[in-house]
Order: sequence, then structure tokens, then C-alpha cells
Amino acid sequence: MISMVIPTRNRAHTLRLVAPSYFSQDLVSEILFVDDHGEDETPELIRDLAAHYPSVSVRVIRNSSRLGASQSRNVGAGLVSHDYVLFCDDDEYLEPGYAKTCLEKLVSLGAGAVSGRRIYMREGETLVEAVRRFGNGMRRTKPFRPVICEIVNGAYFAGDLRLPFTNAVILTRTELLRRFPFDPYYERGNGYREETDFQMNLFVNGHDIYVTNDCHSIHLPLSQVRAGGQRTDPVKRIYWSIFYTEYFFRKYFDRYAQRMGITVPRSVALALFAGFVVYKETVRPALHDVALAFRKGRQHQ
Repeated sequence: MISMVIPTRNRAHTLRLVAPSYFSQDLVSEILFVDDHGEDETPELIRDLAAHYPSVSVRVIRNSSRLGASQSRNVGAGLVSHDYVLFCDDDEYLEPGYAKTCLEKLVSLGAGAVSGRRIYMREGETLVEAVRRFGNGMRRTKPFRPVICEIVNGAYFAGDLRLPFTNAVILTRTELLRRFPFDPYYERGNGYREETDFQMNLFVNGHDIYVTNDCHSIHLPLSQVRAGGQRTDPVKRIYWSIFYTEYFFRKYFDRYAQRMGITVPRSVALALFAGFVVYKETVRPALHDVALAFRKGRQHQ
């Protein structure tokens, strides 16, 4: 059986939408919500939801002070009852069968962690429409940028893909969480790399990470997410992304580069990443707005 751990803080408004999809997962018989010293009605909401799913054991653990998402994951992982743990963010739906599919892949592939594909919903879109639109990806590009250590979420590929890390909605083994806990250093700012740190720790210690097209998590549209790292302003996102990547690279880059056959020095990789994140947060959104305005202008001609 599988335990689920969901770190959360002041997200009752998103959990009300997405949490029912957790309770209906095959093989999930235990769910732990770790409330990171929040101030909203999350505990009451979870108790009301749990009453409709008596076959699932549910616990709400409230941190006595704010610990951050990484340490909240450690808190939950330390209390689970089963050999497998599925982590999920508090603003994502899980497609039916997500947990079961990831477990089948984890066992058959001998992996350290497995995730499905992550889809970002568009405004007014249903879950079925989002999955249909995404398919096996929407961009004909490589799914991983090895030098700057970045996944390309929407890249097209079929089947299962082995990567150094995948998204945050992973299934892993409880014993690995005890050996390689999440690093609480990422508690400030936007927490960039907080989920990938654990997976990279697995990877540099010889464990394989997979992402599969056979199941999906579906992220709520940004308009429905009122707080979190993605809601900070671009300058802060740039700062914290570079700050945490420098720390992340200091921990793992040499061993990661050796396993991947990368010859670029760490300092150069960090400089390339800094250029990438500045482009992603400033130039790319501006180009998108220009292209959107151009298309609207063409439609009105």
C-alpha cells in the first residue's frame, strides 16, 4: 500500500478543489497533510473531506512553527505507515490511477522515484481537455538541459524516460526518504530546487529517476493559486533561483557531471543557468506578450 504526504500552508482554497482526487487513488490507504503553521481553515476542510472516505486513514499534522516545504515533507515521511510514499503539491489534481501506475513503474524499472507528466491547466479548461491537449508533450525539443540542470516540462516524448530528476509529484520508497531526507535549507524565498534536491541526491548515489506518460498531475491555473513561489515578483524569482542553484550545484554538480559525462566546469554551468533564468523571467514573457498581441491584431483585421 501507499502513503501520501502533502505539505501545505494556507491553501484551503486549492485543497478544496484538488484533494478529492487524492482520496480516490487506488492503493492509497493513508494520507498525511502537513500544515506548515498555517492560519486558514485547512484542518477543518480536511476533516470534512475525510468523513466521505472512511477507508482512507487521514492525519493533519500542524507544525508548531513554520518549517518550509522540504522539512514538512520530512515530517510527513517520518510518520508514514507504508513502504511507499507519494508526494503531491497542494495545487495539483491527480489523474485516476496515478499512484498505482507510478508504483508499477517503480517496481518494474527498479527506480528510486517515479512521476507522471505534469500539465498546467489553462483558464476555463477541464481536466479531460487539459490531458487531451497535452498528449505526450507539446514541444519538439529535448526534455532535459543537462548543463544548466533543467527539465523541459512540455517536451514531447513517448513512454517512460529516465532523467536525473522529474517534477515534484513523485512516488518513492520510504527507506530512501530515511536515508536521503529533503534538505530544509530551501525554506526561504521561492524554494527553488527544494524537490529536485532529494531526487538529485538519489541520482548521484546511483538510483534512477523516471517520468512516465502513462499518468498525469494537473496543476491549477495561476488565477486559482493565490500564494506561493510562483506568485513572487520576477526579480525575486531570479534572485532565489540563482541563489539556490548555486547551493544545489555546490552539493551535487561534480558527482552529477561525472555520471552524466558533462565536462563543463561548475562555474560556467552556473553562469549559463543565471543567463537562462533571466531570459525565462524577463525576455520570454515579453516575447510571448508581443506574439499574443500580434495574433489578436491579425484576428481583428
